[in-house]
Amino acid sequence: MKIVAGGASPLLASRLATLLKTELAKTTYREFPDGELYVKIEGIEEEDVIVVQSINTNNDLVQLLLIFDALTNRAESIVAVIPYMGYARQDKLFSEGEAISIRAVARLIESYADKVVTVNIHSKEAMGYFKKLIHLDAMPLLGKFYEGRSITMISPDLGSLERVRVAAAHAKCRFDYLEKTRLDEETVVIKPKELGVKNEDVVIVDDIISTGKTIAEAAKLVLEAGARSVECACVHAVLAKQALNRLYSAGVRRVVATDTVEKPISEISVAELIASALKS
Repeated sequence: MKIVAGGASPLLASRLATLLKTELAKTTYREFPDGELYVKIEGIEEEDVIVVQSINTNNDLVQLLLIFDALTNRAESIVAVIPYMGYARQDKLFSEGEAISIRAVARLIESYADKVVTVNIHSKEAMGYFKKLIHLDAMPLLGKFYEGRSITMISPDLGSLERVRVAAAHAKCRFDYLEKTRLDEETVVIKPKELGVKNEDVVIVDDIISTGKTIAEAAKLVLEAGARSVECACVHAVLAKQALNRLYSAGVRRVVATDTVEKPISEISVAELIASALKS
């Protein structure tokens, strides 16, 4: 068995290779002057292959498909480990004529892969488009990272409450979510549903930080409510459009994420979580 590290996930692939006691295949990735991608995978002969590649950009997806093609008729089986599954937000028709992006991506990936492993995909609807999916939850890892600290975990909205509930259970801390209450036509109050946060160290938890606008707004509200400090933690640190600057400007003291999307703030690894799933 060998592991192929995609260009988006070299560190995670290396960690998996160490845990699974296997080798990384030799890879060559280049970009032609016109922007087209080149992929070459060496040293694969009739063996099981694990491909590790998050989809955070269009190039990540194209590179993944080219990796699959390079393995055609050479790999005995292919397990696609896609820690961050891009295109999962368009999981239904919001208006007539739209593409359901995750459906198209699922069909492409599963036309090559015998199994697909992903972490905290956007929704149950997105999950439903896959037939060979192993879905893993990294929320317990976020909770364990904060275990032993006196904190309150906050979900930025009701939609992420169940995720935060899982993280808080492993952190052994209190948790709540921010609720919007309309007082009149012009006034909306946003505050924690049940818990006070005055003089509390708060960690805002979500599955994805994309532009950071939602988390930044939540951080400002929590600080206005008297929180002593605010950090935020997520599984997928997409961090588009100067998201980190936005968060720090809003008063967030620290941002922590896993290595599903490899960024400087990726302090928590999902390697053991994925390795355990692959072993079983």
